[in-house]
Amino acid sequence: MRNILVKNWLASGLILAALAGSVNAEADQNLGLNPDPVYVFNRICYAQVPNVQSIQTMSTKLAWRAIEAAELKEFKNSENPTFLAGWDVQVGERLFRVGVTQSVAGGTLLAAFPEFLGGITTSCSVVLDDQQDAAMMLENMQTLVGKEPISSGVREGFFRTTTWGGGNADLKVFAFAKVPVVGEGGLLNVTILQKQP
Repeated sequence: MRNILVKNWLASGLILAALAGSVNAEADQNLGLNPDPVYVFNRICYAQVPNVQSIQTMSTKLAWRAIEAAELKEFKNSENPTFLAGWDVQVGERLFRVGVTQSVAGGTLLAAFPEFLGGITTSCSVVLDDQQDAAMMLENMQTLVGKEPISSGVREGFFRTTTWGGGNADLKVFAFAKVPVVGEGGLLNVTILQKQP
């Protein structure tokens, strides 16, 4: 299910993003046996991008298991990313897959925002296990983002996509939730597009 979710998300060409923030990595150890996946997504991805080093530091401190190189390609946001890493992350009794990639802006994203030529795109994804209720996840994402989505429940093959977006002249921010039409699980993503410093 995870590989299908990631492949379908990448094929959709949707780009997600969020403003950067800071986080106390040790707090992730105190999320309980059945943590809220949106909270996990916030701690690992949403509050971190575009600072990929902070996510990598967290992975070392909390002993996440690195995924194999062949599986990393599913998280790539370009053919030649400047940073690409992924881990299987156990929080309580739940297992999540995290993928982080950073590259020079290009492709669909640059076509939508040509003024960001030479900029940087950073993306962080969390693939959820099959324990997650989709309706609750979307409600919690709405609370996290704090604004109405720009599109909601858009059918894409076996999935429905909800996207939030925002930003300014120097930064574009999107957040994204993809849930299966039937069943549980899903994928959460945040991507940030920055102009060249």
